Amino acid sequence: MEATPHKISGRTAAVATTLIASKLVARCLDLTTMVVLGRLLSPADFGLVAIAMSVVMVVEAILDLPLGQAVVRLPEVTKSHYDTAFTIGFLRGTAVALILFSLSWPLAKIYGDHRLIGLVCALAISPAARSLLSAGLIEHSRNLDVKGFVLCEFAGKCASFMVSVGLAWVTGSYWAIAAGTIAFPVVLDIVSYVVAPYRPKFTLREWHEFAGFIGWSTAAQAVNAFNWQMDQLILGRLISRPELGRFSMASNLAILPTQLIVLQIIGPLMNAFSLIRNDSRRLVAAYRNSATTVVAVGLPMMVGISLIAEPMIRLILGGQWLEAAPILRLLSLALVPSLFAAALAPLSMTLGKTRIFLRLNLIEFAVKLPIVLIGALYYGIAGVLAARLITAILVAGCSMFAVRELIGLPIRTQVFGPWRSMLSCVFMALAVMPFHDWLSGTRVYGPLVFGLAVVVSVAALVYASSIFILWRLAGCPDGFESKVVGFLRSQSKRII
Repeated sequence: MEATPHKISGRTAAVATTLIASKLVARCLDLTTMVVLGRLLSPADFGLVAIAMSVVMVVEAILDLPLGQAVVRLPEVTKSHYDTAFTIGFLRGTAVALILFSLSWPLAKIYGDHRLIGLVCALAISPAARSLLSAGLIEHSRNLDVKGFVLCEFAGKCASFMVSVGLAWVTGSYWAIAAGTIAFPVVLDIVSYVVAPYRPKFTLREWHEFAGFIGWSTAAQAVNAFNWQMDQLILGRLISRPELGRFSMASNLAILPTQLIVLQIIGPLMNAFSLIRNDSRRLVAAYRNSATTVVAVGLPMMVGISLIAEPMIRLILGGQWLEAAPILRLLSLALVPSLFAAALAPLSMTLGKTRIFLRLNLIEFAVKLPIVLIGALYYGIAGVLAARLITAILVAGCSMFAVRELIGLPIRTQVFGPWRSMLSCVFMALAVMPFHDWLSGTRVYGPLVFGLAVVVSVAALVYASSIFILWRLAGCPDGFESKVVGFLRSQSKRII
């Protein structure tokens, strides 16, 4: 039976809400872990691990295979498809581990630090473990059932927190960060087979179903991997370990809202787009509403972090990290352009146009590499921050052209569609700026917590009020605001 638009929208919204709520909990655990480790360890420790993690992430991303997404988009799925996906994942994990083992010694020579040999070899366990996840979770994903994955992730995050914090408390060593990184996928694997039982079987019988889909995605991912970590790898050769540690910490904090909102919408959106891909009118409307929602939720978070970067760093990490505040302020703003085309990924995958990723990643690589090299050599971290912002704007613009190519949505609509969110953020910033001097002069922990709570509350109130007033003035069009109003009305009726 063909699903109705109401049911599709309702199920997708429910899944997205569940994923976002679970990611909020997971990111809170991540943030708590970073805060505690930031207090127990030094920026130099984070700088050392950042180099090793950058190499691990690059190698893992180059060989990243979207096996779950490849299965989800198939009209009919058998046990053989799941077995093939598991086998490919196992081979991929083994290859990643072997490559990292072979790179550990040359990497230590390049960066002049022998500690990287053991660190990289140990961290190779993490991507290898992630490749052994139960294929039964893919079936849950096809049915828009994410409870199993939520439970697995929560268990893994708790284990990572306990292992890393416990080891840091006892030893004060950078190995605490590595141990927590390894603990997460290992526990994730174990729990996945409990919540989604699956008996692995090695076979490549259905390889032909994955080859075409994976080909373009893998090529694009190989280029994107270098784009993703090139600035950190380049900086690792030019600046001190403490400076790199502060840059890495600021980058991790800045990207939290993106991980919380954007990445968790991709999965449900792909399922929703797949159900209406043959109806061009509904597909355009669904993409427009999804893109507007991402901006409406992500933009105030990015701008808000930029506005309160210094007191936030001082509160959660302490005085030794204050030099990371200006880095966090600019990195948050550099991530804003990507919000406007965040829904392109599920759209292109749904339409089978994954080669778009390769084209966009090549453009980014060609522009970013020379800018980052010049910026890092002559201006250090400041040059890299400028390079990130320039590249983000260019890639967002190219992504919008790709959306127009796929579904015919005009560039102007993509840029100014979320105008209510953008204008509301201006009002929010104007309301928060007068508090800057007050927060900057607050050094005592208690008043600082109170001051930040006041500022965040004022920002949220101003933004929410502004966006709904503008929505009413615009005639209450269908979109993010109407969904929120409808949800609040349904909840109020239940209470009454």
